[in-house]
Amino acid sequence: MFRRSVRIACLVIGLLATAGIAYRFLQDEDALARERQSAAAGAAAVGRTAELLLDLRASLHAYVAPGQGLPFWGKRAQETLDQLRQSLVDLDAIVTPAGGSLSESLDAVDQLTAAEQRARTYVSRDEMQLAGDVIFTEVRDLLAAATTQVQSVRERMLRQRDQRSARIRQEQMALAGAAVAVWLIIALLFFPTESVKLVPAVKDPGEWRHELKESLKKPIPTTPQTLAPPQPQVTIVPGIEINALKEVSQICSDLSALSDPGALEGALARVSTLIGATGLIVWIASHDNSTLSPVATNGFDPRLVARIGKIARDSSNLTAAAFRENAARVSAMTEKTPGALAVPMCSPTGAAGVLSIELKPGHTVDDQQVALASIIAAQLATLTMPIQTPAPVENTVSDPQRAAI
Repeated sequence: MFRRSVRIACLVIGLLATAGIAYRFLQDEDALARERQSAAAGAAAVGRTAELLLDLRASLHAYVAPGQGLPFWGKRAQETLDQLRQSLVDLDAIVTPAGGSLSESLDAVDQLTAAEQRARTYVSRDEMQLAGDVIFTEVRDLLAAATTQVQSVRERMLRQRDQRSARIRQEQMALAGAAVAVWLIIALLFFPTESVKLVPAVKDPGEWRHELKESLKKPIPTTPQTLAPPQPQVTIVPGIEINALKEVSQICSDLSALSDPGALEGALARVSTLIGATGLIVWIASHDNSTLSPVATNGFDPRLVARIGKIARDSSNLTAAAFRENAARVSAMTEKTPGALAVPMCSPTGAAGVLSIELKPGHTVDDQQVALASIIAAQLATLTMPIQTPAPVENTVSDPQRAAI
């Protein structure tokens, strides 16, 4: 989990991003409202123009209809032409920004005005046939052309409005997706991971039990050369020298008082010298026992250990086999590879980790080395298990935690 300041900063960033997205969303809603208003105004203008075209045709047809008075219908035709011209001008102002034009219809109005004057002259002279030719041929074609152009303008306005509305809706969906993505990322950043939990357990000295004894940094004692005759080796267990047992007991004693995880390297260096190893790695199991992670090393390049990373439980190697079977596993020396052994760090619930050791070239793995490594691994296992606090007893001090190595 990140520190409090980092969490607060992430929340502030998320809120600012959400506010910006919400502001843009409201702007899109305003744009949609304007599109609806513009579409309504355009539809009203088109409808008004279409009605005026029909009224003009009816007025002109009345010129030659029997029993109709020319003065009344002539005045009405003139008023209708003026209204039609103004309506077309208003509609042209609406469609021009979108790339439309009603210039042909405006020209047709001028031609209709001239045709209406000719038809009125013919009617006043009682030349009905000539007036009918003008009304039912020239005027008819002009009205049809104007009506067709007005209808095409209306269809174009509807199509463009639908396209603009669709783009705005798509942008709103993208904004909503961006808001969800921002908060998902913030949630993932706050989500605890296994690696985050392991690091404090390794590096926090406050979780170790006591201060480190100075003896962890001592070199392994060596017997100075003397002129006295060599003494026979004394053994306490068949195959294991008493000096090796003394050193192992001292290392285990020092490990039981370990408080600084960084000083564990000193103890591992002494173990490496005692067993005759070129390198050691302490592996700790994850909470679900699915992987092993290196938490302490000696003799290996840290970059190599970093490249190795975690080992899966079902891996086909010596360390994973020792962990799965909860038993020591040995790899014999060959011409190309040195000997190696892996010893499980046992706990009441099974293996809690593995101590893996690579021997020096030319050294074979014997029972003494396996026994010494098992003793060290058993002591390391006590550092990986939490202490079970008994029922409260007077003058009893309990340590609630032990850190993982």
